[in-house]
Amino acid sequence: MTSKKGPSDTSSGTETLTPSSTGLTVAPHTIATEKILNDNDVDPLLGLSTDKAKQLLEQYGPNRLKPPPKPSPMKILGRQIANAMCLVLLAAMAVSFGTQDWIEAGVIAALVTINVTVGFTQEWKAEKTVAALESVGSPVAIVIRHDAAKRGREGRVMELTTDEVVPGDIILTKIGDVVPADARIIPGHISNLEVDEALLTGESLPVAKVSEPLEQADCPVGDRINMVYSGSQVTKGRARAIVTATGMNTELGKIANALDSKAQTKNRGWKRTWEKTKIALGVAGTTPLQIKLNKLAYLLLALAIVLAIIVLASTAFSDIPDSIATYAVATAISLLPASLVAVVSLTLATASRELAKRNALVRRMDAVETLAGLTDICSDKTGTITVGRMVLKKAWVPVASASRTEDGSRASYTTESGQIYTVESGRDAYYPRGTIRALHSDESRDVGDNSNPEKEEYEDDITSDDVVHVDDLEPSLQDLVQSAALNNMATIHHGEEGQDYQANGDPTEIALQVFAHKAGHGKPHLTHPRRKHGSVANKPPNAPRGESLTRITSGGSGHVAPRAQLDGHYEMLVEHPFDSTIKRMATAWEYIPANPKEMSSEQDIIIYMKGAVERVLDRCTHIGLGESKVPLTEQDKENIIAKMDELAEEGLRVLGLAGKVAPHDQKEHIKTAKRDELESECGFLGLAGIYDPPRAESKGAVMDSLRAGIIPRMLTGDHAATASAIALSVGILSKNHPKSAVMTGQEFDALSEEEIDALPELPVVVARCAPETKVRMVDAIHRRKRVTVMTGDGVNDSPALKRSDVGVAMGLNGSDVAKGAADIVLADDNFSTIVRAIRKGRSVFSNLAKFLVYLLSGNVAEVLVLMVGLSVRDAEGTAVYPLSPVAALWINTIAAGPPALALGLEPTAKDAMQLGPEHYKTIFTPTWFMDLFFFGILMGAQTFANFIIVLYGIGDGAADIGLRCNDGSFTDDCLIVYRARACAFATMTILLMVHALECKHLTRSLFQMTLNDNRLLLWSSGALALTVFPAIYIPTISDYVFQVKAIGYEWGFVFAQVLFYLICAEAYKFVRRRILRRQLNQGGDEESNTDEPGRVKFGKGEKGDRDDRQFRLADTIEPSNV
Repeated sequence: MTSKKGPSDTSSGTETLTPSSTGLTVAPHTIATEKILNDNDVDPLLGLSTDKAKQLLEQYGPNRLKPPPKPSPMKILGRQIANAMCLVLLAAMAVSFGTQDWIEAGVIAALVTINVTVGFTQEWKAEKTVAALESVGSPVAIVIRHDAAKRGREGRVMELTTDEVVPGDIILTKIGDVVPADARIIPGHISNLEVDEALLTGESLPVAKVSEPLEQADCPVGDRINMVYSGSQVTKGRARAIVTATGMNTELGKIANALDSKAQTKNRGWKRTWEKTKIALGVAGTTPLQIKLNKLAYLLLALAIVLAIIVLASTAFSDIPDSIATYAVATAISLLPASLVAVVSLTLATASRELAKRNALVRRMDAVETLAGLTDICSDKTGTITVGRMVLKKAWVPVASASRTEDGSRASYTTESGQIYTVESGRDAYYPRGTIRALHSDESRDVGDNSNPEKEEYEDDITSDDVVHVDDLEPSLQDLVQSAALNNMATIHHGEEGQDYQANGDPTEIALQVFAHKAGHGKPHLTHPRRKHGSVANKPPNAPRGESLTRITSGGSGHVAPRAQLDGHYEMLVEHPFDSTIKRMATAWEYIPANPKEMSSEQDIIIYMKGAVERVLDRCTHIGLGESKVPLTEQDKENIIAKMDELAEEGLRVLGLAGKVAPHDQKEHIKTAKRDELESECGFLGLAGIYDPPRAESKGAVMDSLRAGIIPRMLTGDHAATASAIALSVGILSKNHPKSAVMTGQEFDALSEEEIDALPELPVVVARCAPETKVRMVDAIHRRKRVTVMTGDGVNDSPALKRSDVGVAMGLNGSDVAKGAADIVLADDNFSTIVRAIRKGRSVFSNLAKFLVYLLSGNVAEVLVLMVGLSVRDAEGTAVYPLSPVAALWINTIAAGPPALALGLEPTAKDAMQLGPEHYKTIFTPTWFMDLFFFGILMGAQTFANFIIVLYGIGDGAADIGLRCNDGSFTDDCLIVYRARACAFATMTILLMVHALECKHLTRSLFQMTLNDNRLLLWSSGALALTVFPAIYIPTISDYVFQVKAIGYEWGFVFAQVLFYLICAEAYKFVRRRILRRQLNQGGDEESNTDEPGRVKFGKGEKGDRDDRQFRLADTIEPSNV
């Protein structure tokens, strides 16, 4: 940030305000720090004056992010009440109260209360669980300020709260500090500064900082290496910097602003007004299922009004009796699935609880059903697909073989091929055991993923000749291992009981230290003083100037890591820490025997060096240590660089290791020698390739996603080579992927929306990705009418988490901002938990289709009975309803609700993740409506048929229909009507019981289902049947409330209709199966066409030609499972 300079009145002790937040005309990382200092009128040694800092604080406000909104009970309650179906029920309740039908109005009021309470309780619990949102930042900041009246040579170092930092402040940062604001590093005041920016950029490694200006103005945040950003943490070194942005003007603040931004729309004028109206009505801007349910509610409301008008029209709208008005309300309510909201809420709440047990906390219940239709997963890499911990994957030593020669000496040196070793990593990246394997030259280029999640303990396959045994290391490998252990400041240790191993230090050094532990040379063991063993002492590596090397044996049973047998220990003489300007680190070590009498002046001092490969090679003159070393030629250097490039192409960060020995009599000189001298004439030892490995479960989760027709995409702040290597290892990329499958964030951002939409396929890997890039990707996916989930843990993921259809944040390592923007929070940060959530979402959606058919077909049956019943009239011409209003409402709510809920809790189908997303778009399709109306019309016709049979077949028809049989006061003249109603009520209720079992699977025969896997359905169906008897046989309840009388022989008609229903339902399902099987056999069902064995094409993807590599199925879909 710069400022517009103004005159200052130094004599008065005041300074003119310089608005540093708004004065910049160019990006601060592109201009010299001196200009920023001058424009802000600040001296890097003095800092701002206290008076000026107060003025700037008043002008720009506190250095804090806009706090996230706290969960509001009223807003959550409002969302539940504003539900379309709930509004329809409230309208029906008002009409019932208006007609003084207190029983019906009370039942509806209770139902509305249940609906709202269930939804509110679940959402409030989820919001409270993740409501502890805190701003990401430092609680305190170290700044330099001075008193303008007592201006000296240097200012005073002050500790302030982060809120008090202002633009133009000079801040001091050191290891462990969290940067309080965006700032530009000041030249001459930086020392080996490295900053962890993973929370902001997704970069898995700390970034080494410099102070020189950069040329590229539009480079990503992660590449602005002369800046430090608010919320990042210093991992090494120290620096002094001038603040350029605070609060919401920081990069962190820009992300927070993006959270509040909405997707842009091209609609203007009346189209924009209509769009806002649809959002307000809930038919746009929410989840797909919620939109369909809201549309259904409004459609049913319109039809209910029409039906009520038709009922009232039967009286010619003159002298309408209260019974007909009640009949009209009953008919209207019969069309409404009154228990739908409660059933949907309870189903989603139950699914949410089950997911919580599987480490997925659902903040918004409607996100569960959205998971079913997902077509894409946009995921961050660091800490999501990967473990977020660096490990050593490969080591390269310039020798011809991994074995000793016949005489037991080291293998001959060569840089043409060299020897590659792979190191196994398990679930716990810091676990200090793992198999080391020597690769043959023909397999060194493609070894796949060397992680093994199943191995919790160190296991060597002693029958395999490529396994390197810790008691028989090739000497050159042992030199490399010891260099990695000693020239290293990192430590590893046991975590708390039941937790993984923990580590302290630079991630690169941690990876090297874990590798050394696995090879039996952990630094704690090498540097721990020990007593003289009873046996003859073994000599440590390079202890004399010859080549005697320690043989390694496994440690005792009390030690986790294997350990070398040593009769002494190493003590460090001098350390030259890593310097980002020369990109090297060096240490010197002295070996101390356990027995002081064995101390010899001929024992060498060992000096180790590591760093960037090119910088290490510049200081090397030979290869190896001791008397067997050979000269390092220019050709050797070219071979080593080529090998480095090979490892880098695999996404590894490559380090060079070197060392040398010096006579013991130079000990004191080494302590005082200049760094340049100490690091000269070294011997090259080898290369170490480290990376952030993928989670053990990630590959399986990606494969499950591909089988399910879902495209996983990786959007990361890491480099393209690293991102591509990880994507290849987990299966996001195939080996023959097109070039367009991988883009950088700059390349993607350079495309206009039209150019992005014109791409045949969107990239599946986007590297060096800025937060805005992720949002653009989500918007691009939406423009293709696809549904996406965004997973992430960093602050940089938050805007896309909120913009996506389902945002999933990491609970362990995720930022509070990300959790606040997400719909689902993972308690275990496990990518495979996403797949389990999708599987559950698909199960929920399938179950929704089942119980919607069940509920709505019951409504169709009721409406059919009541509307056709208008034709049955008494002597005065008044319609006599076949079902009383309370009976209709009872069937619609109390009776039908529990079986519907049981259908919503059906177990997940085994093939849920073997079908494409289009298989979960089966609600409100022609086939779904065909099922709905077939079963509805069938049950309605059967119910009305029994009513007519009793009324006209047993009785004398119109002659037996008494007057005012709708009024609720029983007379003997209405006996036959009440018995006919009882038969109709029993028929409808028992049919719904059998219908619930049939809806368990809409194509499979009832006699081929496993009914015991859903005992709740069996119990609720049985309870449904039992509700008939108290309604019919208990006095007062039967004649006054339900307006029925006890029946006897009429039960024969009821069970005859049940048998007829089973015959018709099974015949209907048989025809459905035949049609589906014919479609499969003829290839008419596009979703099940196979282009080749083991591959299933799931239909149209992006631009109608989805790459079917995304959809690998082990087994084809059997027609019986459709």
